[in-house]
Amino acid sequence: MKLRTLSRFGLALMAMSAVAATAPPSPAWQVAAGTPLATPRAAHQATLLGDGRLLLTGGCSGASCTPAERSAELLDSRGGRPAAVGPMRVARVSHAAARLGDGRVLVAGGWTGAATTASVEAFDPRTQRFTALADMGAARMDATLTPLADGTALIVGGAEATNRPLAGAELFEQGRFTAVGALREARAHHAAVRLADGRVLVMGGLVARARATASAEIYDPRTRRFSPTGAMQTPRCKHAALPLQDGRVMVIAGSPDCNEQRRIAQTEIFDPATGAFTPGPALQNPRYKIVSAAAVMADGAVVVAGDASDVEVWTPGAAAFVKARGLIGGALAFSTATPLPDGALLVVGGYDGEIRPRAQTWVVSRDR
Repeated sequence: MKLRTLSRFGLALMAMSAVAATAPPSPAWQVAAGTPLATPRAAHQATLLGDGRLLLTGGCSGASCTPAERSAELLDSRGGRPAAVGPMRVARVSHAAARLGDGRVLVAGGWTGAATTASVEAFDPRTQRFTALADMGAARMDATLTPLADGTALIVGGAEATNRPLAGAELFEQGRFTAVGALREARAHHAAVRLADGRVLVMGGLVARARATASAEIYDPRTRRFSPTGAMQTPRCKHAALPLQDGRVMVIAGSPDCNEQRRIAQTEIFDPATGAFTPGPALQNPRYKIVSAAAVMADGAVVVAGDASDVEVWTPGAAAFVKARGLIGGALAFSTATPLPDGALLVVGGYDGEIRPRAQTWVVSRDR
């Protein structure tokens, strides 16, 4: 009788051990409310300055994602109240922004509320003012702007006012944009990542009405041309892509036909050594319109926010994403997520299911 009881107890312990071995790890991250913005924003840009402050530019602030904003504000990474700067010279939503090698922030293109624009301006952190620069060769919105290793920046693709994708690319150097070799496939709502060797991987995006592509291509700064590489396993639109610490690239979520009813939770990993995409760890939630709502932290962790009320984190070597403790304020689209110098992540704005931009921010940080 005693042996039988011990046997049952032993089996129970074995079962508990098996469950523990397969259970996802406990979350090591938490979400807390941050300092509200001065202006609600969605489809804006968030750019980290050299001194650790965060510059927010443009976006939309009212119902149905109108109007387009000229306003800009600076957020102190230590949690102080936002300070208005600027404003920009042109109202912009769905524009592009990137910090240049000289510390200024380059702002280009976007939708003004009436048309796409080719206008360009730069924010100088010393004067806290925007200065107009020479226009791009083409008006575009929903493009990518990638800083290059030599201090220049590459703008790729995007769309016209009619939402027709563009194949053109331009390089910002010596104070102005000049045309470089065109994409092999026109695309908007795509993703772009600078690889460890300085080249730029461009993947997915809208190529025709309600149709995304799985194709990818690589820009080489030496030749200033694009060449094809292996295709993704799934077409994607309005997805995110991030450089991992080992030199590979993680492509995250999106939609195969730019339809919010067909969000996907899958990720893929691009290996520059082979030029191939392979399946990556799946998210727990399908997500869409997260172009700027995911980030890689200093320790290599991948944090994904946006389009869901929770935040998910992947740690290098883990088999799956886990949810952080706490929630953000609803499933917000076109928010931004920016790593801060203190190791936390700041999630800003976005619009809700009724297309109403929010002024809230959230801080994602490791458990203490």
